[in-house]
Amino acid sequence: MRTASPNIIQSSVFLGVALIILISCLVGIASRPLSFLAFFWPANAVLLAIFLRYPNLNTSSGWLGAFCGYMLADLLTGNFLQLTTILTFANLINTAVSLFFIQFFQINYRKYHQGLTFLGLFSICTFGGCLASAVFAIFTVPFVPNTFMSTDRLLVDFSMWWTGEMLNCILILPLVLAFPTYDEFKKIIHNRRTKTYPIQKAFPAIAVIFCVALTYLFSGPGALLYPLAALIWVALSYRLFTVTVINFLALLATYHSLNQFYVAVSPEIYLSTSMSVRIGLCMLSLAPLLLCIISENRHHLYKKVLYFANYDSLTQAMNRRYFFQLSEELLTLHPKRSFTLLMLDIDHFKKINDQYGHYAGDQVLQQFSEQIRQHLRDKDLFARLGGEEFVILLENIQHNEALRISERLRNIIETSPIQIHGQADIPITVSIGMMQYAATSPETIQNLINKADFALYQAKEQGRNKVIMSC
Repeated sequence: MRTASPNIIQSSVFLGVALIILISCLVGIASRPLSFLAFFWPANAVLLAIFLRYPNLNTSSGWLGAFCGYMLADLLTGNFLQLTTILTFANLINTAVSLFFIQFFQINYRKYHQGLTFLGLFSICTFGGCLASAVFAIFTVPFVPNTFMSTDRLLVDFSMWWTGEMLNCILILPLVLAFPTYDEFKKIIHNRRTKTYPIQKAFPAIAVIFCVALTYLFSGPGALLYPLAALIWVALSYRLFTVTVINFLALLATYHSLNQFYVAVSPEIYLSTSMSVRIGLCMLSLAPLLLCIISENRHHLYKKVLYFANYDSLTQAMNRRYFFQLSEELLTLHPKRSFTLLMLDIDHFKKINDQYGHYAGDQVLQQFSEQIRQHLRDKDLFARLGGEEFVILLENIQHNEALRISERLRNIIETSPIQIHGQADIPITVSIGMMQYAATSPETIQNLINKADFALYQAKEQGRNKVIMSC
């Protein structure tokens, strides 16, 4: 298959980045509540986010594409060439400085959802790129023709630029970094189709919509806190990407309502309050994001601890306790179903340990378990009882089918020698005792195991590498 030439790839990078930045800039320009101030400027945060998320775009072609996107957006909307060039460099400095310090401090931005990584990432952007961009702007933009900045209010312009970039960063960066990959997105769609969700699941999102609506009805300084409780509820109820989407929309709407309120009162009040409003929104945005990250980390840790408690660490098969628990539940909940229990024992396992060493023995157990697991259904229970003994519980399997499954497993093990790096392949076989339970009378899982174990003993006595059915 032919691969694209480097020139075509770099041209695609140039055009892709240029288009993304052009659209982002036009969105920002359209959001200007006054003739010279954009209340939402996503382009710089978008550029940083895509360079972090897709490092293959962080090339000379990507940077040139970004430069052209910035320039084209401003020139198309009537700005002047010299001013547009200075503004473009101010915007690019934001991304360049942020990337430099992320690399300098070795922030693993791919693990933005772990520990304090996200907080460190946001701090670098705030006191690195956003600050550098604002400083560059106030020392250059006021001194070019047709400027909108004045040397009489450098502190105001500095604070407007810096806090605006901070807010854009906290809104955009988590949204892009947490966006699902293609495989994750397919899995999400599949889960949506196979699972049902109660109406209560939508209550946190509905609460956010209600609280944001209140900011338009009863606007003022206190409106900043209206969505806080609802956003915390969202952070504890949904996954990180969903939280970033809701957080983005809720805070952008709240910011819009506050801007409308202050601009309607007077432009001077708008300018004087914008810094505190933006810093307040940054703090409000951080709360649900950090809470969601902490909640997800605890959930992952809980799942990991639960897994270690229920599964054998060497073979990844269920442990004895967990197998007994699930098996007893199945027998109790489905008393009229048929079950087949298989007891498996690797033949001459002690000789394998003695001849090849315990490391080889561990490899035998691991690969044996993997081979068995690959040929079972998702609902079948597979566990390691101890040593080289394993057990399988098959649900809703008739006698002949269970026998075919057992013979297939035995044949797979016999014809699949264990491969160990640097050593000759180790041939193994397995003996299987089978017990069929048709639910004619109450049985415990221990009784079924005892009967299957007796059949396994007979298979050993008859020469091993056999399947014997319990009478």
